Amino acid sequence: MFIIIGLLCAAAGYWCLRNISALDMDQAAMLPFADDRPAARRVEQDTGRPCLPEHLAQQTALKA
Repeated sequence: MFIIIGLLCAAAGYWCLRNISALDMDQAAMLPFADDRPAARRVEQDTGRPCLPEHLAQQTALKA
């Protein structure tokens, strides 16, 4: 029974996330740091990925 529930949960998770692009996933991963500007700057320097809200907005505008 638990195996069936686990497979159903995995299938539901895949179904929900199948249309999300890599850019959207990267932006979602950086959102927890966006409220704390010093932490966002550190994350940007360490990872090289945009984290500050204005940088995320620029990246989204470039995509469109």
